[in-house]
Amino acid sequence: MSGPRVPQNANAIYRAVNRIFEGIEVPQRDWQEVIRYMNEELPRFEQADTSYLVLGSYRGQYGHRLREFANCLNMPTNSESIVLGDTLDLDTAVIPEFDIKINLLGEFADSIAGVYEKEGGGESPELGVCRSLFARKTFVFPRDYTGLTRDSLETREDVIQAALSVYYTDFDNIDEKNREQEKKKRELASLITAAQREGIHITERELTDIIKERTASVDEEPAVYSWVHLSFFKRWEAMGQCHPWTTLDELRDLADEMPGPVRPRWETEFDIDAFLDE
Repeated sequence: MSGPRVPQNANAIYRAVNRIFEGIEVPQRDWQEVIRYMNEELPRFEQADTSYLVLGSYRGQYGHRLREFANCLNMPTNSESIVLGDTLDLDTAVIPEFDIKINLLGEFADSIAGVYEKEGGGESPELGVCRSLFARKTFVFPRDYTGLTRDSLETREDVIQAALSVYYTDFDNIDEKNREQEKKKRELASLITAAQREGIHITERELTDIIKERTASVDEEPAVYSWVHLSFFKRWEAMGQCHPWTTLDELRDLADEMPGPVRPRWETEFDIDAFLDE
């Protein structure tokens, strides 16, 4: 049996471990946990030609959509994505578990993808670490993001977000519901008129279909973010590394915006007529 070998990207691991232990004294158990995590999780990245760390919300429907996106990244057989929240749990006395995971996986991955749908939870710390350490290889995918401040209709996405805000307006009773439905119809019609006046071409049918698709795949009110989130998104937007989405299908398609191997597109590679008898 061959002896231990030097892992790939040994310099990256050295940088990550230095950050993890910087300035603190830890018991032997913490060292052992870091080594255990490296031995369990990093070989998956070593064996792939292209590796991705996927960040975001890991529970409920948020987690479902996050993993759908990760699966799309895995479609090329020579790529590997790891969802941070799905990795090995650690039992440390001093070093926070998140600190170990984000430093090792973030340093070792070729690219980092953050899928965001809300302002609560651990998303802000993740964004802060990525902005500080891994900005150039991080790509963010915020649901319903249209910019830092937008007071008027400037793009098709603005119109869609405004329409969703109208659609998800709350009402308390049946009478109010009926009145609100009529009010919503009028507001959506007014919105389309205003959009067309601004040179944004979208029809009532298109807007209705988009809302139906959205409620079928992501039945959520428009996402709201803190100014901290928005500032981070704006930074990556300026770098060309921010890709907003509205529906699950859009999120799946945006996996192609990540660097790495191209996913197979069988419908463009083959002519079905070539497989049919004349």
